[in-house]
This record gives sequence, structure tokens and C-alpha cells, in this order.
Amino acid sequence: MLYHQKVKLKGVNISNVIKSFHDRKFVEFLISLQPVKINSWDGIENGMEASFSFWFFGWRQIEVEHKNYKASKNHLHFEDRGLVLPFGLSSWRHYHIVEPHKNGAIIIDKVEMGSQRSWLRYFIFPIMLFPIFIRRLTYRLWFYRMEGKTWISFKRFVTNEKI
Repeated sequence: MLYHQKVKLKGVNISNVIKSFHDRKFVEFLISLQPVKINSWDGIENGMEASFSFWFFGWRQIEVEHKNYKASKNHLHFEDRGLVLPFGLSSWRHYHIVEPHKNGAIIIDKVEMGSQRSWLRYFIFPIMLFPIFIRRLTYRLWFYRMEGKTWISFKRFVTNEKI
């Protein structure tokens, strides 16, 4: 199954959007309205991993490894690839893309997930996609209300170190 969404943010500096994806506080904010806990989060660059627990009739775990990290002043792309998946899912890929947009930025989320059991698709896929779907709201809340008030500078962007 493939899910794709775009969130356009007007009047937002794209470098701030890119910085936010490198900040654990941003991730914590995105999941703050959900029964989700961060077990570990190393960052988003290649080979870094993240582990989350979420409650759905008991605590479930998902672990991902970040791949295909590419970042520049005006663009960010990385993937979450599932290592440990709940509910009998056989695959998980979440593509995160940040691109410039007229007077702002656009955040694109693409999710590909699979299961060898076809009946699971209709029950499990909506559960797994809900946290992505509500980012239509949480991205806007962060960048229009919270951004700049809680996140810590990302060293590479502050020092202009090449990515």
C-alpha cells in the first residue's frame, strides 16, 4: 500500500523546516498528541536508528533505520526503513521530503507498507497511517506556533558545516 501527502507551509523559512527534522524536540512534538513514546532516536542521517512504542490494545514497537539521507540549504530527503514492525507487517518505508515552495516550504510524506496477509491491510494500515495523516495539522502547529520557541540549533547549520 502507498500513502502520499503534501503539506504546504507559507511564510516559513525552508532552512528552519530542515533544521527541525534534525531535532528530537520536533519529533516529540509530532507525536505529543498520540499514545506514542520515543525509546531511542539517534537522528536522521544514514544508518541512524529510531525506536518507538505506541499503544494500541497493548504496547507495540516499531524500529526504523534511516537511509538515503540527502540535505542541502533548500532540500531534505531521507527514508525510514522498518527493522522491527508490529501487527505482522512485512515492510515499512516512510520517505520524508522537504522542498522549497512559493513563499515557503512543502513537506512530503510518502509511506509504503506491506503485509503478506491481505486482510491486515484494511485493519492495520489505517492505524499505522494515522500518525502520518495528523501531521497535516501538527506540522502547521509547529511552524506557525511553536517553531523557534523550543528547538535547539542544529550544529551543522549554525556553523555552516557542509552536509
